[in-house]
Amino acid sequence: MRWRLQTQRPSGSKRRIFQRTLALFGPYRYRITLLILIIAATAVLDLLPALLLKDIVDSAIPGTGDRGRIDQLFIVLLSAVIASALLNVLLGYTNQMIGQGVMVRLRSRLHEHLQRLPVRFFTQTRTGEILSRVSTDVNGVQNAVTGTFTDFLSNSITLIVAIGIMFSLEWRLAMVAVVLLPLWVYPTIKVGRLQGRLIREWHEETAEMSAHLEETLSVSGIMLVKTFGRQEHESDRFERSNRNLRALAIRQMMAGRWFNLATGLFGSLAPGAVYWFGGHAVIGGELSIGSVVAFAVLTQRVFQPFASIARINTTVLSSLALFERIFDYLDLPVEVDERPNAITLAHPRGAVRFEGVTFSYSAQTTPALRDVTLTIEPGQMAALVGPSGAGKTTATYLLQRFYDPQQGSVTLDGHDLRDLTLNTIAQAVGAVMQDTYLFHTTLAENIRYGRLDATEAEVRTAAAAAGLSDMIARLPEGMDTVVGERGYRLSGGEKQRVAIARAVLKDPPVLVLDEATASLDSRLEREIRESTARLARGRTTVVIAHRLSTVVAADVIFVFDHGELVEQGRHDELLSRGGLYASLYREQFLPDDDAPEDSPLEIAATGAGASGA
Repeated sequence: MRWRLQTQRPSGSKRRIFQRTLALFGPYRYRITLLILIIAATAVLDLLPALLLKDIVDSAIPGTGDRGRIDQLFIVLLSAVIASALLNVLLGYTNQMIGQGVMVRLRSRLHEHLQRLPVRFFTQTRTGEILSRVSTDVNGVQNAVTGTFTDFLSNSITLIVAIGIMFSLEWRLAMVAVVLLPLWVYPTIKVGRLQGRLIREWHEETAEMSAHLEETLSVSGIMLVKTFGRQEHESDRFERSNRNLRALAIRQMMAGRWFNLATGLFGSLAPGAVYWFGGHAVIGGELSIGSVVAFAVLTQRVFQPFASIARINTTVLSSLALFERIFDYLDLPVEVDERPNAITLAHPRGAVRFEGVTFSYSAQTTPALRDVTLTIEPGQMAALVGPSGAGKTTATYLLQRFYDPQQGSVTLDGHDLRDLTLNTIAQAVGAVMQDTYLFHTTLAENIRYGRLDATEAEVRTAAAAAGLSDMIARLPEGMDTVVGERGYRLSGGEKQRVAIARAVLKDPPVLVLDEATASLDSRLEREIRESTARLARGRTTVVIAHRLSTVVAADVIFVFDHGELVEQGRHDELLSRGGLYASLYREQFLPDDDAPEDSPLEIAATGAGASGA
């Protein structure tokens, strides 16, 4: 089950989502006030020509016309048009300042919140889907934020002012217009709901396509596709999603098309009806010709804004579906958070303790750790040993506070990790894991990620300490060489060295090592172990052990089985007990009874034991 399906929806009420959307505009209330004043002034100036046109027509009647009056009215009309145009420029600028400000804050809030979510969320949600929410969905609501709000206000004010003027000219015609307008409300709501559902389906399908592309067009994905010859299979998957998007886009475009057609036709026929009725009124002496012309113009100015409001309504209802998807992520719980007045440790010593720790990745799964209690003294090397799935990696995740235990506590220098600042933990605990991740940037920047303010000399020193000097000398651009996505331009051993250099630069008092040398040749394995041994020296080191040499070198060995700590002690002690450790030793570490007791790997790693010996 996906993470997003396990969380509560932000709200089933469209009104609640709309209220939350309006709250995004809160910091811009003064600019919005200015925007409303500009819109009101623009609406009045846009309607003024209709009244001026009435006077111009009435002043142009043969025999009673006034040329000077017509010239004056034309100058006023021209001034109103120019003033409206200038105000529209200011309106556009103010609108963009508000809209883009809202979008920047929304993107930042979403990005910041995603970074605070637990690792669990990212292990259960595809990267492409996350990227779709951050980019496609946020961009999708941009038009609603920067255009729809202004259009709605502008058309609403125009509608109100126009109807008021119409009543002043001919109340009977104005009443007909007022009675007809509400007939558009119900179909508008129906069309909006349909478009909202379709646009949500479209964005969900887009997220599905993004996730598929991110998986299959990444370096790892395309190599897997080519290895198994699945190009045609993946093309078929993409084509199905592509066709679904086309069908949804067409349905979304056609939704309400007949309603929009009816609105347009009515808006076009309404002036004709006005001239028909007005012609009879002029003949009967009830209206002037200018009043009929002005009323016809105002009729257009009534139905055009109302048609726009109808379309805006469908746009707003459709955009609410996107806001709901964004709020869906913003409402995800932050499980690992920093407490108020959290403690900052200036110089951690590296004393680690698990006290009665029980942890499960979800309520439906068996606990990954069950009532684990262990202590690692400052400067010790501790090896975590056990079968696959025993809980070793989970223990290192809790030590880095990727998760919090449901019971018990993990402490650093006697302080519960939940009482420390997140920055303290990040600075105190470093890690070199099996799956080394490198960014698509230069070698120097990847190493500097360990400490962003490090100088070039410090970066080079860390690289040399990790045994990267020879490799850097061979690279055409040296430290400025771009390593490629996930570091694919480097070999496995070189990526491990970069990870070690990054940890050297960070210089944490507690180091987590997940050995990743099983797939390397013996010479490269020895070199990586020597670099790791130098890194571990003088600091508390927690090693997920896959090799006998590391186990022998450890100051204390913790043996896990099915989430429980079943044995602990030094190598010789555990062997003499004949328990699980002795069994693992025979089955995994000494598969060949004739293997030499002092292998080169064992000797190399024994030197690493100086960290805590």
